[in-house]
Amino acid sequence: MENKVDVGKKVDTDKTVETPENNTTIHPVAFLLPTYKTPLLTSNLLHTAHSCGCYADCLFVLLLDSRDPSLLVYKEIIDIIREKGLSAGYFIFDGTPYCGKINRVVPIINAQSFCVLDSTHLPVTKNENGVAGQIKDWLSGSLEPMKIGVFNEEGFHPVVTRKMIERLGYMFHPLAMGRNEAENWLLALGENLGLLGRIKDVNVIEAESFDGVEIEGWSDSEDSKWVEQTLEQILPDEVERLQDFLLK
Repeated sequence: MENKVDVGKKVDTDKTVETPENNTTIHPVAFLLPTYKTPLLTSNLLHTAHSCGCYADCLFVLLLDSRDPSLLVYKEIIDIIREKGLSAGYFIFDGTPYCGKINRVVPIINAQSFCVLDSTHLPVTKNENGVAGQIKDWLSGSLEPMKIGVFNEEGFHPVVTRKMIERLGYMFHPLAMGRNEAENWLLALGENLGLLGRIKDVNVIEAESFDGVEIEGWSDSEDSKWVEQTLEQILPDEVERLQDFLLK
């Protein structure tokens, strides 16, 4: 796995997991974007993020696949968007599945919370505090370190705190084939544990999309149904285990 986060130092982490030497900034949130064969969509999304001007202190991280024919294009996109002032970087994986990419990078990114996006959706705010400011308010809303935040009633693209991920041992459940069932599992845990909270004044918008483009992170209905049925059976035990860690 090769990375380029913040300072642009490339690190081969197949053998040794490390972060760039100067990557000391702790971001309130890191937005993770698994991408594959969608350089135009990804470029549009990152440039939209820059144009919004509400992402100070946020970090965008592309999770790339070494087989992607547009790999060099993504690197150029990151260089351009960084020059414009948006904090961004990338990791390159060799054969790691969708959820595995997410779970591998979370421990080595300096952020208090994490949110997985696709290349067509972006959380935005008109609040002068920016997205990071609204997430900071949500983080400081209670002393409980395990939290799951949502931008809307549907709960798409939830924000998960580092402590919640550490207690789970993952961000996206390893059984999940894609984002939908992984998010549903997190939302179910959050609801049963009373850890779900609304991140105020932030809404998810749909950026430009193109018909026929397959977005990374989708699984077919049969796979999704099997995973959700399996996880439903272990939900009570996992809720009971995590309850022992809640602040009393």
